[in-house]
Amino acid sequence: MARKPEDGTYTARGLGALCGVSERTVRYYVEQGILPAPRGRGRGSHFGDDHLVRLKLVRAMQQAGVELAAIAEYLDELEGELKTRGAGLEDALAIWTGRNEQAAIRAELRKRWGGPMHALRYRVAEGVELVVDIDAMPEQRRLQTIVQMLRQAFEEDDAGE
Repeated sequence: MARKPEDGTYTARGLGALCGVSERTVRYYVEQGILPAPRGRGRGSHFGDDHLVRLKLVRAMQQAGVELAAIAEYLDELEGELKTRGAGLEDALAIWTGRNEQAAIRAELRKRWGGPMHALRYRVAEGVELVVDIDAMPEQRRLQTIVQMLRQAFEEDDAGE
């Protein structure tokens, strides 16, 4: 997977590479209004971190089985709601990412052992997982905050290397 540029700007190809889609898909999402247009014009146009978060959210929702048209409607409503709460798309991304991880883990456990296990696992970084006892886990919002903080700590360590 591609690395994040130091200046926080991305070409359509670079943005797509970070999210596992093609440059053509990024441009399609801009045409459809799912992603805002890049900043600048022509060869100087670029995408920012806000585009990256939004595209990651779109991908997480697609992986959960949400149709593209429904995603576009949801994002329009969501951004207005988040502004009134003083929150950002990062919060919504954490929720969708957590849902997808939990669903994948439950499916894997069912496949391996024929039934659910009483633990949830969250991928924090390459080779690092957080295992949470489902019977003693904290409130979902608090757990999402913890997972997000751990991920940020690992990203900061990676950036400092």
